[in-house]
Amino acid sequence: MMKKILILSFLLTGCSTAYQPNSLLGQQGFAEKELSQNHYRVSFKGNEKTSEQRATDFALLRASELMLAKGCTNFKVLNTASEMKSSLIFPQTHKVNAFSSSIENRIYGKADSFSKLYAPQSTIEVGCATENVSEENQIYASASIKESIQLKYQLLEK
Repeated sequence: MMKKILILSFLLTGCSTAYQPNSLLGQQGFAEKELSQNHYRVSFKGNEKTSEQRATDFALLRASELMLAKGCTNFKVLNTASEMKSSLIFPQTHKVNAFSSSIENRIYGKADSFSKLYAPQSTIEVGCATENVSEENQIYASASIKESIQLKYQLLEK
């Protein structure tokens, strides 16, 4: 049973966060909130194996999908924020206490340690844009952004 749990935990933590809606377990993935008509706040939360760039790209990918679904060929990035969320991991405490009665040898050891993990979160606000594409003004073509990020991370359409 312990072997199965170990394998399952390895499979769950061995990779960066996939492009998916966030789940109740772990809160990793993307989420969006419609602030007004054709105006969204999109966030992507990764795990400790996810790069900041990947989190930003996946937030942009979700934004482009939302804009395309609303019929917006272009969108403008209105606001961005990136941060690294930290969490502490406390492993099980290990103690060793050996005793030998013939010579009175004693061995005692204790391992209490923790690790700090950092996971990226990228949040962007986007709105439908009627202006032409302009990187200077942060106006992007929805279909082009979607396609380039899907190619970069080899994401297949479902």
